[in-house]
Order: sequence, then C-alpha cells, then structure tokens
Amino acid sequence: MAGNPLALFGRKNKDDGGKGDGDGAGNLTFQRDPRKARKFFEHAEATADSRQYDYAIECYVNGLRFDPDNMEQHEALYEVAKRRKVGGGKPPGIKDKLSTGGKDPINKLMHAEKLWAMDPINVQAMLNAMERAAEADQVIEDINLGDLVLWFGEQVLEFNAGAKKPSKTIFLKARDRFAQINRYDKAVEACSMALQLDPESDQLLQDLKDLEAERTMSEGGYTEAKEEGGFKAMVKDMDKQRALEEESAISKGASALENIINRRRTEYEQNPDDPEILQKLVDALEENATEESESEAVKLLQQVHEKIGEYRYRVRIGDIQMKQMNRTLRELKKRYTDNPDDARIKQEFAEAARKQLLFELQEFDERVKNYPTDLKLKYELGRRLFMAQKYDEAIGAFQQAKNDPKVRAASHEFLGRSYIEQSWLQEAVDTLKQGIELHPIADDRLGMDLRYYLMDALERVARKDKAVETAREAQKVASQILQTNIGYRDIRTRIDKIRALVDELQKETA
Repeated sequence: MAGNPLALFGRKNKDDGGKGDGDGAGNLTFQRDPRKARKFFEHAEATADSRQYDYAIECYVNGLRFDPDNMEQHEALYEVAKRRKVGGGKPPGIKDKLSTGGKDPINKLMHAEKLWAMDPINVQAMLNAMERAAEADQVIEDINLGDLVLWFGEQVLEFNAGAKKPSKTIFLKARDRFAQINRYDKAVEACSMALQLDPESDQLLQDLKDLEAERTMSEGGYTEAKEEGGFKAMVKDMDKQRALEEESAISKGASALENIINRRRTEYEQNPDDPEILQKLVDALEENATEESESEAVKLLQQVHEKIGEYRYRVRIGDIQMKQMNRTLRELKKRYTDNPDDARIKQEFAEAARKQLLFELQEFDERVKNYPTDLKLKYELGRRLFMAQKYDEAIGAFQQAKNDPKVRAASHEFLGRSYIEQSWLQEAVDTLKQGIELHPIADDRLGMDLRYYLMDALERVARKDKAVETAREAQKVASQILQTNIGYRDIRTRIDKIRALVDELQKETA
C-alpha cells in the first residue's frame, strides 16, 4: 500500500468510472419510482404476515429496484429473512448462485441481496451484497448507497469475527469497500481484525497506518482540500456549487442552514409524495436543533404517517421526541450540578428523568410490537425495563436479545445485573462469565462492566455462603480490573473490602 493508499482500495468519484448508458461522463442513470416501490413493499409486508416468506422476499427485492437506498425497507427485508431462517427456510440453490442478476448494477445488487436474504447468516453472501452495493454506488449518480454498504459491512465484520474460523480475506474485502465509501473508521476496524489473524504481516501493518492517516484527515475535514478536484470538480455550475457548499460541515452556519431548509421545503411542496425529499427536509429541520424546527419536522412526519401508515415515520417522530427530552435533561442536569443545594432544580431534574423513562418504555414497547423479530429493539426495551426496576420483564427481553450477535455480550451484562437485583446470584455468575467469553476484550467499557458485575456477584455469593474460594475468585477479578484501570468506579475500595472478606473467611475455616 505504498504511495497512494486509495489506489489499492479502488476509491473513485462517480464521474471517473462506470460504463454503460448514462450521461456521457460514465455515469449510469437510474429512474426512481417511489409509488411502484411502495406497492411492492405493502404487498411484501402483507405476505410476510401470512408467513409466505419467499414471496415476501421477492416483493421486497422488486420494490427496492425502484427505491434502492430506502434503508427502512432493507431492514424490513432482513427481518423477513431472519423469520424465514428460523422457520426452516432453505438456502438458495446452485442455479440461483450461478446467476449474476444481469449487467445492470441495481439488478446485480438486488440479486445479491436476495441470495443473502435466503441465507442471512452466510458471511460470503453478506459480503457479496456489500460489494454489489458499493459498485452501484460508484457508477449511479442518482442514488446514495453508502448507508447500505455500511450496513452490510457492519454485519460482515460481526459475523466473520464470530465465526469458528474468521477469514482474513473477508475482512480485507470489507476493508476495501469501507474505504471506497470514505468510511475510514470502519476500514481501520476491518484492517485491524485482519491484522489480528496475521500479526506478522508488515503489509497489513502498513495498510493500517495508511488508513489511520486517511481517517485522521477525513475526520479533520482535510480530504476535500487535499484531493485535486475535490468536491468542486463534482459541481457543474455556480448555483449547484453554492448549494453543496452550504451543506458541507465546514460552511453550515445559521444562515446557510436556513437556506437549505427553505430549499428543501420548496422541493417537498413540489414533490409531496417523494419520501426521499421528505427525508432530506426532516434531516435539515432536525439539524437546526430548535424546538420550532423539530416541531415542524414532527408535524410533517405525522401527516405522512396518517396518510400512508408506514410505521417508520412514527419511529422517526419518536426519535426526535427522545432527542428533545435528552436535551432538556442535559440542561437540567447542568443546572443541578451548578446548584446542588437547590431542591427545586433537583426535583425538576428527577421529574424530567422519570417522564423520559416512561416515554421511552412506551416507545420501545410499541416498536417491539411492530418489529417483533428485531432483537436490538428488545435489547433497548430491556434496558428501559431495567432502569424502571421491572427486572422480571427485563430478564425476558434480554434472554431474547442475546440471540442477536450485535448485542449478545451487552445483553449478558444486563441479564447478569438483573439476576443480581433479583438475588439470583448463581445465575448472575454463570451469565456474566458467558458474557466475558463472548467479549474477551478487558479494557473497553463493556469488558470492564462485565468483570465488575461478575466481581460483585461473586462477592455476594461468598458472603451469603461463606465460601472462601468464591471470595478468592472475586478478589482475582477485582485485581484484574484494578490492574487495567485503577480509576474505574470504586474498584480501590471494593478490592480492599474483598481482601478483608477473604481474610475473614480464611480465619473462620482455619
């Protein structure tokens, strides 16, 4: 990867590559049709409810041909794919695997995604879909598939890392696609995973250093200035350039953002049935981060939700409302921190926290009912149930959520904590040990928390049963935490108490 690291990863702008029918500059054209797509999606949802999973997958795929960057529907397809897998659905046959889906990049992407949906735990199928999405994103100017590439890629990393024999090649191919969409943070992660499998590789070590440099420049906003032709090469007239510059992170001041919002309003008024235009307007209003603009976004989403009934708009409303509550809570917390003796502010803060928790409980309960196979949502609901001290219900949520690889270890942490709160200590010990096996990294937040609560559960068991061996085990875990981060929570105090417990129990058994 010496010289230009991007040459290896194949990154290019959409106007430098691609062949086929297009605008004469190498860009393929694409005709979006949200109405046709919506009909397919509605039919897919109905057939999925009647457990006709194969036909539902066909409908989702056909709908996505007309609306390929609609992430909500990709996620809905994934839910059906998981339900089909649990129900005993078979992987695709040889004939399907040998087909490419045709020459058109969207059709190739949809074919790859269909194969993956029929075998959703197949890492190679995930990677194929990621690569087809990246290819289509590069050559078709009218769509943005970066989020889809990222979504597939994160699953590739998760499932490949969890495989009995992780593949270095798969990590490297994912790395290249992440770099292709300028997600150097994820490219660094993928390259690091490959390096763990081949730690003696000087080439991989150099690749990682180059990617880390690219990530630093990208996060610092230097990439556009460094690359000749940057984003200015992508604009064809001064009006378009001005609009693009207004939307860049560097120049997005209050007046520029207001111009963007006004332009998005005009576009939406002219195309009220286009969900992508609505999404852009809502994004701009939400970024403005004022009560007035967020209320306008909520009103627009409510109108569309009432009109077409798609639950994703209701989810977006809830996200905005939770964001508003978080902002209010942060402000109250700061006031309370600055005035710790003010009983009125303390009461306001406590009441706001209570109302937020009740709202989020209701919100995630509703989401789980609408997306019953989304285990990440059950994890989020479980967290709120735990905070509300509804431990039996939380346990049920986490027991289901732990089947999702993305939240498996975190679910074990909360499940163990819930068992501790119920005084089911042996269950807590077993569960937290399983969590540590799933997440062996000892020095990140999750790793530290798993070990801390294991230490806590072991100490409780030792005190309850007067078991000196269990107390020694608790002391060993506490020592590991102390050696990793002496400032973690109250570990210095806790290890002293556990040592005293070991001494006390040793004397009793002497």
